[in-house]
Amino acid sequence: MVTGKGRDITEAFQQIQKDLPRNVAWGQMRTIIVGDRYARAGMAPLFDFLIRATDFRFRVYVFYFNGEARNIARLTPVFERFPAETWRESAHSRRLPPVNIRDLLYSQWNNLGDAYIPELNMRELKLLTEDKTVQWSGIGGAALMKNNRVIGTFTEDETMGISFMKSRTPEMMLTATLPDPKGLFSVRLVDIKQATRAERRGGKVFVHVFIDGKADLVSIQSNIDLYDPASMRKVERALNVRIRNLAQSAADKAQEEEADAFQWSEYVKYKYPSLWRRWADQPRENLFLYMKPVIHARIILRTPGISHSPRLSSEGGGVS
Repeated sequence: MVTGKGRDITEAFQQIQKDLPRNVAWGQMRTIIVGDRYARAGMAPLFDFLIRATDFRFRVYVFYFNGEARNIARLTPVFERFPAETWRESAHSRRLPPVNIRDLLYSQWNNLGDAYIPELNMRELKLLTEDKTVQWSGIGGAALMKNNRVIGTFTEDETMGISFMKSRTPEMMLTATLPDPKGLFSVRLVDIKQATRAERRGGKVFVHVFIDGKADLVSIQSNIDLYDPASMRKVERALNVRIRNLAQSAADKAQEEEADAFQWSEYVKYKYPSLWRRWADQPRENLFLYMKPVIHARIILRTPGISHSPRLSSEGGGVS
């Protein structure tokens, strides 16, 4: 690993270039990892540098690491893959809500400079084939960015809620709780899609987020009769409540911090320009005073699933 230090990014880059036998091509970059200290100090200098790098690709994925970014760069490749390949594939397959440089630049120059960035974490991984433990990086929650600075983080559940609101996910698994008769169930979600629209009621704006998709039941730990259509509707309602709560928790976190992480200000700005002009003196304060997000989930449960293990009261539970 080659590193460089400088008073700004350009100077640090020149220190790296001096130690390399060939010129660094920005077009070869695949991922950008921003450490916690830099992210909290403000990412505007990074954006300013990248917007002037003519050969830089704006589709490069960005990740946040709660520590020094150089530490995560020292990870040992395992599974015959470099860590950067795993991160890029996780974003490309939408196992996390992907964010690229173009998204962040757009939030900076068109909106309030607020966004979210998926988080990487480090953990120890036991390699059975080599009988040793190595450091490996996985996916955590997400960082919450306000005015180009990271100010906090979303939990993993809240980050899943972000995926439901912002990412067109082809397939994912989700576990929820059935209230009556009580028990866990898991589903495979497919073709998750979103639609967002704003509705003005007097001086207030309601941002409606519609989450649609289909689901197949994978397993259930309950004695509910899956051949009864009413029971299937009960499972479907519990699933939609779970998804709505996950998305609402992410929206509430952004509201508490007064961060326009999901770019909802655009729906006010372009649909109700006269209202936005009235808010111009204090756009952030007015946005979170008069805007309320409303989450709607409509997931259709298609089939009773792959397996069904009834819960036996005398045994205290079942296994799927």
